[in-house]
Amino acid sequence: MEIKFGARLAAMAAAFCVVAVLPAAAAEDCKDTVVAEGKPATLRDLGAYPNSLLAWRSAVKEKFGGEYNSWRYAKDAKVDCKEKGGQWTCVRTAKPCLDLLNRTIGGAKEAVAPKRDCKSDSLSSYGAAKKDKKDALEQATIGWELDVRKKHGKDYAVWKNAKETDVDCHDVKAGLQCIAVGTACKPL
Repeated sequence: MEIKFGARLAAMAAAFCVVAVLPAAAAEDCKDTVVAEGKPATLRDLGAYPNSLLAWRSAVKEKFGGEYNSWRYAKDAKVDCKEKGGQWTCVRTAKPCLDLLNRTIGGAKEAVAPKRDCKSDSLSSYGAAKKDKKDALEQATIGWELDVRKKHGKDYAVWKNAKETDVDCHDVKAGLQCIAVGTACKPL
């Protein structure tokens, strides 16, 4: 067991050395623009808006891989929502970019990452609207943890243990509201 830990530690140290020697390894890596339309919903903010996030992430993951499907790292990102016949539809357009972890350590994270007990599906949850972005982000992750706890139990309901996480915030009448998306995992 100690040998495996030592090998992981050595691989991780090597990855960080490469990053220190080659700053270009952390350079931004973006792909062609992806446009995705979410499922229509009767509510804009609590239906169509998150549906478009899930649709965009799914389209990017299918085309370029999961390491590119984080909305928060996307460039030239925009969301257009329209209502027609009582149904809202939102379309997201953005250039997907490699997430920060993959830009920093690349494939080394797979070599050092232990097998985790994770659910197969991601879950998304809104938090309460807040005036401050930090508070809105916190509310979204708390909402995600509550929803995961209901669906999968308390062992999976910790945001920092989740994988493939993403958070998107937008203005609403009461301030700023965020949606947290992630795949629930048990702690290591």
